[in-house]
Amino acid sequence: MKPKLDRTSAGAETSRGSRVLCGTDFTDNAQQAARVAAAIAKRLDEPVLLVHALDFPGYAAKGKSAGVFRQIKASRRKLLQQEAEAVRKAGVVVETELPLGRPDESLVDFARTGPTRLVVVASLGKRLATRWLVGSVSERTAERATVPTLVVRDAAPFEAWTRGERPLKVFVAFNFTATSEAALRWVNELQAVGPCDVVVGYVDWPPEQRARLGGAGSMPLVGNLPDVQAVLERDVRARAVELLGEIPFRLRVEANWGRPDARLAEMAKEEGADLVVVGSHQYRGFERLWHTSVSRGLLHSATVSVAVVPLSTHQKRGASVAPPVQRVLVTTDFSALANHAIPHAYTLLRGGGTVHLVYVMHLHELPGGEHLQGPPDRRFEARHAKHVQACAEKLRALIPADAALHGVTTEVEVVEHRAVAEAIGQVAERLGADVICLSTHGGSGLSKALLGSVAQKVMASSKRPLLVVRPPVE
Repeated sequence: MKPKLDRTSAGAETSRGSRVLCGTDFTDNAQQAARVAAAIAKRLDEPVLLVHALDFPGYAAKGKSAGVFRQIKASRRKLLQQEAEAVRKAGVVVETELPLGRPDESLVDFARTGPTRLVVVASLGKRLATRWLVGSVSERTAERATVPTLVVRDAAPFEAWTRGERPLKVFVAFNFTATSEAALRWVNELQAVGPCDVVVGYVDWPPEQRARLGGAGSMPLVGNLPDVQAVLERDVRARAVELLGEIPFRLRVEANWGRPDARLAEMAKEEGADLVVVGSHQYRGFERLWHTSVSRGLLHSATVSVAVVPLSTHQKRGASVAPPVQRVLVTTDFSALANHAIPHAYTLLRGGGTVHLVYVMHLHELPGGEHLQGPPDRRFEARHAKHVQACAEKLRALIPADAALHGVTTEVEVVEHRAVAEAIGQVAERLGADVICLSTHGGSGLSKALLGSVAQKVMASSKRPLLVVRPPVE
């Protein structure tokens, strides 16, 4: 619902540039939010738009209630002007708006229709008791605003930060989704206000990492296995560097068997964060019943201020050039068709890099196409180990003679697994492959429907780029 406006603006027009939008209900919490909005706006040399919504759906424009409504409106206008004068003392231009409508809907509308950089609200806001069950003003604003929403719990850290007295301690919740990447990018805008001490936090669910990276044996109840921890830290750090640029940061990667938002809130508290930054899909209505919202969970459980960054914040950015390929995973079963993909893998690394040449072997595989019949014994284990060594030598024999001349190094590996496509995906994740390269039989029709192909299964399950090499033309 678009709010009806009762404009009492003062100062320069905000339509010429960006602005900081702040909602107020005249409480002490709202005044803290207004101080933060003013401090940030002053650093950015932008105006503040101070909004108070008249949420009186029961009042009619006519009849006996009209006079009462006019009195309330005049009283609220006076309070709004008094708060605006207090904000102007910070040295910023302030405009005011007194719309008729719900507070969150009014803020969302102003953020959408005007050149707004940021919405600032208090952690608690007055709302009619009959609507408490559907969320607070701050939650509903953050879930719908098209720009980042800063929910303020304590103004002091922000005021000290904007005065240049100390950096702002920022904890960013990250999980490789587009929304968390938008949150991480937004830290660059915070850095434009003042220096930030950034911690990137990531929590993983161990069963998910077992499925993604593979592994055997029991999973620890506390922490990650060392090899899993190393892979996660490598991947989170690489993506954070790409999104943050030259901004320094520290990393927190932890295994977690419970709710991710609860653990992330605890980590932020342990780090002494002033602000938690989280991305949001902005699920609404019944969507929230089917999707776990980390942003909403953090708004509830975090004891510090929270900034919720919508995915739309950075969706308009132009596509950037992909980083150069440094690691290529290529697989073969030693057939002429599969080996045909190997030269193509090396071609991707003309500027240098590493090719991981892999053969996936069944756990019960023996030389000559034999497989274990019956339970494993020492004789099988000896023959199997010898077969693994022989396959590794066959892989080394497939390395192009001129690979080293082009600055390409090769690592060979024999992977034991029951499912070839699943093994390829797990190895690609573990190695951090930029591209997976493999050949396809090029089947079609009924044979393709009945048998499928490794390439199809890898394409369906892996998120990494895939180069599929077709059979050579005869």
